Amino acid sequence: MRLTPQILPDPDAIGEVVAEIILDRISAKGDKPFLLGCPSGRTAVPVYDALAREAARGRDLSSLVIVMMDDYVVPDDGGRYRVVDTDLSYSCLGFALRDILAPIAAASKRSDTHAPSQVWTADPAAPEEYDTRIADAGGIDLFLLASGDSDGHVAFNQPGTSRHAKTHIVTLGEATRRDNMATFPEFTTLDMVPDTGVTVGVDTIARLSAEVVMILTGEHKQEAFARIARADAYDEEWPATIVTECRNPLLLVDRAAAAVTV
Repeated sequence: MRLTPQILPDPDAIGEVVAEIILDRISAKGDKPFLLGCPSGRTAVPVYDALAREAARGRDLSSLVIVMMDDYVVPDDGGRYRVVDTDLSYSCLGFALRDILAPIAAASKRSDTHAPSQVWTADPAAPEEYDTRIADAGGIDLFLLASGDSDGHVAFNQPGTSRHAKTHIVTLGEATRRDNMATFPEFTTLDMVPDTGVTVGVDTIARLSAEVVMILTGEHKQEAFARIARADAYDEEWPATIVTECRNPLLLVDRAAAAVTV
């Protein structure tokens, strides 16, 4: 299915729109948990900031469950993989705790509302169990997606990823690792970026999400926008095109990514 993009002025405008969608969906679910699929990094930060502002205004986000899409992994002493320590700036789990939940918690405290506290992440020792956990919970209510600048990775799914891929361990290609050098400035050389991760699969996203929002912002996303906007089905050479096969997809793009000047 080819998507019709909605072009908004800038990342903050996109953040406000997406936050309002999330709040509307949370309200519709009542007291039931609301599973929000989340990337770390720059793209969705305006959404997380907007959610914190809404919490400060008294909006109740206590039912929110943060479901992280990926993380870097390293081998433990027994040779099994574990996610990197959460105190590292590039830890995706650490990002969820510091940059998603903590600001919402602080805002909720100021407005005397309850804050969310749950963060899910895949266990790299048994990645396939993540799909089962998500399915058993009724699926992701809304998944926030982003695309790699130069290789179209979504989560850590690399070019060449099978359409049937579920949560798995992946070796990260050079393009993905270089993209992440821009996300985490402490990576000053490529060899500092971990080369292994755990990630939801493209099938996890498409099969287990009730709704998805692909966000593209900045001039560096112009190629990603062009590739996704002209796709009408999944192209394994640009995994972010999985958005075309998701239920209830929304493509939100700012003027810079869409190369619109007015």
